[in-house]
Amino acid sequence: MPAKPTKLQRWLDLVAYLSGRRFPVPVEEICASVPAYARGLEGTETEKQSVRRTFERDKDELREMGIPIETVTYTINYGREQSTGYRLARKDFHLPYLKLVAESQGGQGRGPASPDVFEVTAQEAGAALLGLKELAAVPSFPLAHHARSAFRKLSFDLDPDLIAEAPIFYAEEPEASAARDAVHTLSDAVRRRKAVRFRYRGMTRDTDDERHTHPFGLVFQHGRWYLVAHDVDRDAMRMFRVGRMSELHANKTAPGTPDYEVPSDFELAEYAGRKAWELGIDPEGPLEADVRFRFPRSLWAERNGHGELVAEEEDGTQVRRFRVHGRDPFLRWVLSLGGDARVEQPDELRKAFQALAEQVARHYRTADTRPDD
Repeated sequence: MPAKPTKLQRWLDLVAYLSGRRFPVPVEEICASVPAYARGLEGTETEKQSVRRTFERDKDELREMGIPIETVTYTINYGREQSTGYRLARKDFHLPYLKLVAESQGGQGRGPASPDVFEVTAQEAGAALLGLKELAAVPSFPLAHHARSAFRKLSFDLDPDLIAEAPIFYAEEPEASAARDAVHTLSDAVRRRKAVRFRYRGMTRDTDDERHTHPFGLVFQHGRWYLVAHDVDRDAMRMFRVGRMSELHANKTAPGTPDYEVPSDFELAEYAGRKAWELGIDPEGPLEADVRFRFPRSLWAERNGHGELVAEEEDGTQVRRFRVHGRDPFLRWVLSLGGDARVEQPDELRKAFQALAEQVARHYRTADTRPDD
């Protein structure tokens, strides 16, 4: 008897099946066509119901990972009946095809733009290949694996001679360079479970405070290293940006004996991926903020898990709720969405958002009217 398909195999088979269908497919047809589901349809009624539940779980889990499986209502029997099916939104799932085009000659430019095709010239393709090659070789570049993968895919169909020999320069960020020794010290302290003390400058204060911590782990996100640790003086878990540390010292006494124990329920993954406003500790304490996202930015917010849905309007606009630990970075993030989002409440945060927007507008109005030097 063949081995039972794994969850990953079910996911791949389901995505592969839907990606080959242009029209919505009813669940019965999906279960009969995807091998992992079809084998269960031959059993008892209980087993058939289990197949349906497995499909529903797989569908929801794939959606949580960003796979755009749509639920579509359509008509059958010449419009006399309605049915429900599933479809993969290919425009949100597949990247456009790359098409190598000749350089413009005699006034002939590129063809008309198409959402399914991205046209590049030989010169552009060569620059992209060279850039990917150099990125993959940058020390400690967190996306080096992805750069190598993109290089292989792009070079597969292109002439290797397109890679022109030209120097590529990059500058290592000062904070990343300064944090190198600190990360080494902290990673060793995490491994040995040794206490660490340092001076720390927070996001909202101009003074350095001494911190005594028990390091639990390090995470790299937003281009920065963060220490996840128990703050001994405050008796609370905290995330510290390594680049804001100074006078870092790990306890060197009894190097073979741990200074503390990591709780059995601690999960470092719970701290990964947090935004700047989730990392800080606001002097006034955390608060809940409601943000209105216009459509289609609301789809982006929902797909990326930004906030929790509070209300949705007929045009697709959504109000989403956030728990904010750092107000200034939160307001800057909302403002960066270019008018597609605005703070609704609480009133104090809404007014602060409006004041920040007006300040930025005044700055750029002044810059636009400044005379040339």
